[in-house]
Amino acid sequence: MVQFEKEEMDVMRKSGQVIGNVADDYISDLYQLDRTRSVEEFIKQLKNIGLRAISISKKEKEPVYAEPLANLVDLINKFKDSYDEIKDIVLVYASVYLSIIKYKSYKGSQKDSKSGGNGNE
Repeated sequence: MVQFEKEEMDVMRKSGQVIGNVADDYISDLYQLDRTRSVEEFIKQLKNIGLRAISISKKEKEPVYAEPLANLVDLINKFKDSYDEIKDIVLVYASVYLSIIKYKSYKGSQKDSKSGGNGNE
């Protein structure tokens, strides 16, 4: 097991946030990332997620800052033999971040329904 530096953990955390944000609109990308079996497949799926981030930014949503994905690719290249550990850590962060997004959305919809959905509180 690799002992990652704080900066390396930050890269994985921030990448997980990007992936979780993209997964809010494209959940299948999260599952596809989990199913990757090699470094090359993982990087290819990160590329797809980066492209999805661009498409999300074109919608009327807050833009997704995808630079952490580039930093993650650098980290993966540095620790190719530990790619599975990196993948697992990133997926945990992504799942947590996605659950936060979903929870906030749920709580927001509950708040709206209690106020009659008209936004006047």
